[in-house]
Amino acid sequence: MDKLSPTICFLLVVLFYASDTLKIKSVAGEPCSEGIGLCGSDCDQRCKSRHPPGSSSGSCNYNINPPLCTCYYSCGKQPPAPPKRNCHGGLGRCSQKCNTTCCNASCAAKFNYGQGYCDDSAGVSICQCQYVCK
Repeated sequence: MDKLSPTICFLLVVLFYASDTLKIKSVAGEPCSEGIGLCGSDCDQRCKSRHPPGSSSGSCNYNINPPLCTCYYSCGKQPPAPPKRNCHGGLGRCSQKCNTTCCNASCAAKFNYGQGYCDDSAGVSICQCQYVCK
């Protein structure tokens, strides 16, 4: 057991080159995708605002609940980072029926790049939203 068998060495070399080749293929023209929140009538428009029109399209996946919007675009330059989330708002109380997951989904549906969480620091659990100001 002092030496690796030639077969194992050969397989390791093949795997190394195969993994490097796959990386090159994904950068050199394969479409990239990015989740951009909950679906809505503006899914395609939101995608085109993040990536150049003509090389991007937004599509809703209704096979999951809640349906999500995915942006497909040509790989290359990455989109700019989302704008700073600098506005806050509330959507009422959190409960067993509407916990943090529900609060987050509600904020995403109501606000631009909205994210939500249940905050119970005041003794009552409140759905708090952070979102990009318009």
